[in-house]
Amino acid sequence: MIMEKDIKVIKLNNIEKKGKLILSIGVFDGIHKGHSSILEEMFNYALISDSNTGIITFEDTYPKVFKNLSSFLLTKDEKREMIGLKGIDYMFCLPFDSKLRNLSPKDFIEFLRKNMEFSCILVGDNFKFGKGRTGDVSVLLELSKNYNFKVLVKPLHDIDNTTVSSSMIREALQKGDISFANKMLGYKYFIRGKVIKGDNIGEKIGFPTVNVKPDPSKLIPKNGIYKGKAKIRDKIYHSAIYIGTRPTFNGEELRIEAYLFDFAGNIYNEIIELVLEEYIRPDIKFPSLEELKKQITQDLLFIKYRIYEEEKEIKIITIDGTAGSGKTTIAKSLARKFNFDYIDSGALYRSVGLLAMKFDIFDESKLAKIIKENQIKFLWDGEKFRVFYKEMELTDLIRTTEVGLVASKIGRFRGIREIITDWQRDFLKKVKRGLVIEGRDSGTIVFPNANLKLFINANIDIRCERRAKDLNDTNKEKLLESIRERDYLDINRDVAPLRLPQGGYFIDNSYTTIDEVLNIITTLFMRSM
Repeated sequence: MIMEKDIKVIKLNNIEKKGKLILSIGVFDGIHKGHSSILEEMFNYALISDSNTGIITFEDTYPKVFKNLSSFLLTKDEKREMIGLKGIDYMFCLPFDSKLRNLSPKDFIEFLRKNMEFSCILVGDNFKFGKGRTGDVSVLLELSKNYNFKVLVKPLHDIDNTTVSSSMIREALQKGDISFANKMLGYKYFIRGKVIKGDNIGEKIGFPTVNVKPDPSKLIPKNGIYKGKAKIRDKIYHSAIYIGTRPTFNGEELRIEAYLFDFAGNIYNEIIELVLEEYIRPDIKFPSLEELKKQITQDLLFIKYRIYEEEKEIKIITIDGTAGSGKTTIAKSLARKFNFDYIDSGALYRSVGLLAMKFDIFDESKLAKIIKENQIKFLWDGEKFRVFYKEMELTDLIRTTEVGLVASKIGRFRGIREIITDWQRDFLKKVKRGLVIEGRDSGTIVFPNANLKLFINANIDIRCERRAKDLNDTNKEKLLESIRERDYLDINRDVAPLRLPQGGYFIDNSYTTIDEVLNIITTLFMRSM
């Protein structure tokens, strides 16, 4: 009999424990768009129901035994990291031994029921479980009646009339179809590894590269030349990436090398990450060294042209999250790091809230008329997001608990939200490089097609401490009550409620330093589509 001691419980963040638990079950190799849609649905359902989330997954023996796999889209550490970045609180890892494999669907659910308290299981509509995969969604629904839990079913995710699956992504990578693989993943395929010493052939022929040794369990795509990027320490570099055996030099060992544009330095033994963006050409044997050098020069010129085209595009990073989670500090730091413009949408709602209090007008149509006739002006000076009404600066006047609560109530007015959304979208016309925007609907409503969409949260006690410091208020009980009230209003409003955006990532900002958070976000930004 499988016992509770056989379940390995991994806490993925510092979010407080809640009264209910929502589960999903699966291998989750790759965390592709299909997986993400399930995990995002779980997160948002948990947000509404004030629950924790957990993934039940299995040891590596499952895919090795049943799918004959020796390499994976994600290593064990990467999988854990990615599940955490989707806002999942717990990972429950089960041993995939003969005892577990022989459990009927009913026995498997009974085992879960005996060992953990959960209120809901969310699965894809192709879900199978139990001995011989004899259980499906209909069986799960029937068992839920006897074991008293809710079942939510998410339809499969299709791209170009193809159902997204880990096996399809593996096939695309092995063919060198990196664009389609990335499209199915929802992020750029990455390879992380240690920089090791090579034989310096690249440097000798005028094209120095770094040699990367990946985890042996990582699936390596088709041999060839790729356009990509590399993250070294806290910076991103454009790269030409080579995967192959160096046939011109009669090599046999598989190598992964990256030529880094605009980089110089010694990074031996450091861990770096490469992302693959575009397959340029296959790995071939050249008749001479001169022919090889000529081709490398052409490859780099082509990649430089692609970089030039890419850098014309305005990049957008959205940051949504809860009150006191630190999203404003993160957003401003990101804007400075990437030299992007910045919008604090919360300041815009607070400004309208302040006007409502000042003029004692809480009627939606009258308030809309005031801000249409005299739009609130705003700017980012590189240090502070400043807001003005007519000639009066409101920047410091809007930072009170009372204004925050009024702003949340004002945010329930559809007409007001539409006006403020238009202001933010119009601001994009002035942006030259990129934009960081933070609020509560930045990634769901204002810019749903942003390059990178983030949701920031933190343990509620930490949020309370931060809010106390910001407002110079020592009444912790009152602050906790106001944070809970603000959360409830933001999560449950009919118009643009607070949610994790589709394709978004969750950042736990409870005990991390700003540098640690920026490092995580820089990695996600490099992988972003």
